[in-house]
Amino acid sequence: MALRLTHKRAFLKAEDGAVTIPALLWIVFLIFFMFAGIELGVIFIKQTLLTRATEATSRIIRIGNYSSIDEKTLRHEICKQAGFFGSSCMNRVSVEMFQVDKTNWTSSIANHPVRCEDFSDVTKPPPAGTLESAAPDQLILVRVCLREKPMLLEDFIAQAFLEASPVGADGDYALVATTAIVIEPAVASAAGGT
Repeated sequence: MALRLTHKRAFLKAEDGAVTIPALLWIVFLIFFMFAGIELGVIFIKQTLLTRATEATSRIIRIGNYSSIDEKTLRHEICKQAGFFGSSCMNRVSVEMFQVDKTNWTSSIANHPVRCEDFSDVTKPPPAGTLESAAPDQLILVRVCLREKPMLLEDFIAQAFLEASPVGADGDYALVATTAIVIEPAVASAAGGT
């Protein structure tokens, strides 16, 4: 009997494995933050690639490599320049172009909310985007929006992006890149829009 009590006391006083329980509780948070960090890194990489693709496409517009420009052509060029957005890129990218009035440095971009359409339903295409025509030496703002789905929907970083995003109701968030270009005089006729 005394031997049994000694074993019970020794068991109750033993501290072996005392770290295991807190470690198990904290590992959940550590894994969550690890995945949140990965998601944030992927978001920043995609934003950087979108900005670079927007700049490269804007350069093509500026130097007039196309005889005419429409949104589908611009979307295709953005996806080609980005390279990392996958095969569904054309369905997730929207492009707009706005003239800037150089007398008072205003543009109609302020009157247009970010347009981030889903082009996957070919039977019901979204309304046409704003592609204002460009004259020689005209300053143009090019705005591109990419719809993205978060990797972890329950992630607080993903939720913050969804709440701030103009397309958050669909479970997507919007990555937006804007750049300014001046249409070169020799190619202004090629940059006319609808």
